[in-house]
Amino acid sequence: MRFVFPFILIVLALGTLPSCKRIEAKLRRLAEQSGVTPKPPPPKPEEPVLTAEEQAIEKKLQETALLEAAAPAPEAPAAPAFELNKASIVSILGYHDFRDRGGSPMLIAAPKFRAQMQAIKDSKTPVISFSDMMAWKRGEKNIPEECIVITMDDGWEGVYTYAYPVLKEFGFPFTIYLYKNYVGGAGRSMSWDQIKEMMQYGCEVGSHSVSHASLKNPPKNLKTDADKQQWILSELKDSREFLEQNLHLKCLSFAYPYGNFDDAIMETGLQIGYESLVTVNGQKVAWDTPNGKLGRYIVHGDNDINFKLATSFRGRGDIGSNKLLVADAKNDKGEQLIQFKPKPDAVITERRPLIEADLKKIGTILPESIKLRIAGLGTVPVDYDPATMVVRFQFPYKLRREDCALSLSFQREASQPAEVVSWRFKIDLDAAYIPAP
Repeated sequence: MRFVFPFILIVLALGTLPSCKRIEAKLRRLAEQSGVTPKPPPPKPEEPVLTAEEQAIEKKLQETALLEAAAPAPEAPAAPAFELNKASIVSILGYHDFRDRGGSPMLIAAPKFRAQMQAIKDSKTPVISFSDMMAWKRGEKNIPEECIVITMDDGWEGVYTYAYPVLKEFGFPFTIYLYKNYVGGAGRSMSWDQIKEMMQYGCEVGSHSVSHASLKNPPKNLKTDADKQQWILSELKDSREFLEQNLHLKCLSFAYPYGNFDDAIMETGLQIGYESLVTVNGQKVAWDTPNGKLGRYIVHGDNDINFKLATSFRGRGDIGSNKLLVADAKNDKGEQLIQFKPKPDAVITERRPLIEADLKKIGTILPESIKLRIAGLGTVPVDYDPATMVVRFQFPYKLRREDCALSLSFQREASQPAEVVSWRFKIDLDAAYIPAP
């Protein structure tokens, strides 16, 4: 009973529950007043003295903890910076009208056109849009090392009737250049509906002037230089605005009628907003080709000369002069004709790969005829082992682009045309940049 009274006093003194610190203080005062001495807490057990070895381990652990706290979080490997490939080459083909049969320089027979498009398809030479080519020239994207752009002038209905179905079948983008006075269904011109339909399947539209008159030969009734300049300006500007209003697009390209122009006409076109102006000069387009002088190879009727020039890249020969082999070609026994390393369409991580082509199933070939071309490098020196018939090339540096395109040509006999096989592979740059564990 001696200890009950003090605890009753404690309870009565507390009343409502105060904070913990106040409770502890009151309990301490009441205990002192009642003569009850609280028991002290038990002493902490003493830590044993560390041995020299344990002290060294403890110090190392503390230092490691400090370093880990100060070290920044590891960063993911940065993606390789975009690198513009300025070595690409573009051939722009130019056509006009199409019929069942040819008969004039501006008219190509439909079967001939199909054969040319089939040759491009079989060669695996990429066909790109005009806008993709200009994006490359602006430094915004890369395009294949060797590629083709297809254009057609004037707006003949034969484009819709004969060329468009072939281009749509092969998935080839193309550009048509229209002039104001010959569009909309008059005579043998395409209608607006036909043009709009083609625009849904890879067709782009450029301007070809108002009247299709040579810009270097203004009408004879214009006597002053100011009048002539105003006429040139209207031929360039009015045709563009006409197409933009009717087709609801941004018209950024112009084709010189008959290819006639001079530097003053070119500068006028660029100043009023054209990004590109195309000629009829048979020249390939490089990255630094002036945008106001983009060459085209105009195909004249059924004559193949300009087509062959356009499709001949860096001395390889046009796509019609060689026998083209597909990468997965097989012999009469069903065996793979050529074994490649890396395999076609493979994705590898080695940035300095060894290229090999095993030709032993081809049969007899002329060693001096073997040529290996690599996009961006051109023709490269190869090692050829006549005993194993294996062609080898070791890349001298690490590749920095993910796509690698190659073509191998050879002759079986001196009297036969060269045979060409093309393939490509990709490099997983992200994996290539990740350090090995």
